[in-house]
Amino acid sequence: MDQQIIDFKQKLAFENKQGLVLDLDETLSYTIGYWIEQLQKKFGNPEHLSVKKMVDKYRYAQNVSYWQTSTALEWMENAREDNKIQESLSLIDSANYFVNKINSIIPIVGYLTTRPRTVMPGTLKWLAKNNFPEVKVLARPSEISSSEGDSWKAVVLNFLYPEVQGIIDDKSFIAESLPPDYKGIFFLYNSHTTKQKNIKVIPCKTWFDVYTQVKLTYGDK
Repeated sequence: MDQQIIDFKQKLAFENKQGLVLDLDETLSYTIGYWIEQLQKKFGNPEHLSVKKMVDKYRYAQNVSYWQTSTALEWMENAREDNKIQESLSLIDSANYFVNKINSIIPIVGYLTTRPRTVMPGTLKWLAKNNFPEVKVLARPSEISSSEGDSWKAVVLNFLYPEVQGIIDDKSFIAESLPPDYKGIFFLYNSHTTKQKNIKVIPCKTWFDVYTQVKLTYGDK
């Protein structure tokens, strides 16, 4: 396990602190909206879909078959490494408001993201600009490729339990990648349902739903 992750877990244990971590892209920031807008301009939109309709249909850029070209994939990889892009992304409506309310119920102890560590300057500026809790950002180390990011994230999340009691994240694949004996809670943002039966996954379509489920789970303080 990466030393930064080990140090984070040990610090929480030393402080006798437990709480939740948050995903960033498509959970706090509307990253895919920017990506699809740019990919349509640069690499075509043969279906003539609006950004919203394309997000509804494909959800993630990697699901759009006609953008799986070497030039489009190169643009995506460069975008992942661009601090200015991270700094300028749109906020998902009310995410910061509900995150701060959740933080008063159970501590938000960190952010866990598949973004590379090279974009931490832009990410930290964006979090501060939008008044999110000022806690550690755990990002993907350089030896892990972007295609391996979700699997890496599941391994890290499992390792961080019980100091990290769970996560708020939009990616069902990460929940499905957790071991069946994982004891934490996965609040699955922007979803009505889940196929995962072995671990506790709570689908939450909106941020209000996330907040409501956190209150039900941990109590209202």
